[in-house]
Amino acid sequence: MNTQQFGQLVAIPQRVKQRLRALTQSFPEETIETSHQRAIAAWVVGRYLRRFGFVCEIEESSAWNPTLSLLTEFAELEIYSIEGDELGTVECLILPPEAEELQIPEAVVGDRLAYIAVEVNPEQTWGTIVGFVPALRLKSPKLTIKREKLLSRERLIDVLADVESLVEESRLSELQGYWERHGIWSEEQRLAAIAQLESALLLQTKERRQVETAAQQLERLIAESGGTPVNRELAFKEDDSEAGDRLELREILKRLFQSLREDLD
Repeated sequence: MNTQQFGQLVAIPQRVKQRLRALTQSFPEETIETSHQRAIAAWVVGRYLRRFGFVCEIEESSAWNPTLSLLTEFAELEIYSIEGDELGTVECLILPPEAEELQIPEAVVGDRLAYIAVEVNPEQTWGTIVGFVPALRLKSPKLTIKREKLLSRERLIDVLADVESLVEESRLSELQGYWERHGIWSEEQRLAAIAQLESALLLQTKERRQVETAAQQLERLIAESGGTPVNRELAFKEDDSEAGDRLELREILKRLFQSLREDLD
């Protein structure tokens, strides 16, 4: 292991494992190991992100709550900027060293910003982020991602830096105004919109496809926020995007993406 690789490791102190044993001492024996793995995954991600100035309340995760850990499969982690702005929620998942694919339980699929793969050594003395996948790239019911398809941990930091720009109130004001005319805007919807915008920005493609991808996802979210059922597979029809409200949304997104790029350049 070289110096750079060593620098990516997150130490897991003995006190963390002792606390986990205390939290799960009344659990059925067959659930203890998986409960520990989820909690350690959240610990590793949280400690790693803190190195870059992000705030993570690790013990607020379901994986660290004895009741929720027993009842759910969640190992979510809410991430905040140093100023206290909520950037979104990621899901932390253990990826065994020999595994070729990251398995994402259907139960945890939701309004996550990303799903982060964590590898832990057999002695559970250190862990490292292997990579991540943005929520947009999940295609239910196929909830597996090949190891080599995971985006790098460095890209994860870039994603969160972008989100810090997106959470500025003025940045989303135009989109919020559009949303309120067609659906119901709330804090939950704001975070869901940020997750979809960020996922679209990660696509290695032309701006027009990024805009269209984000627009289709946001159209579904807007309709659902207003109580309208929407087919999950929104087929892109070029003619549709040229008229009325659909064109307006795409113009809003185009301006939004351009402003983000200008700030990051």
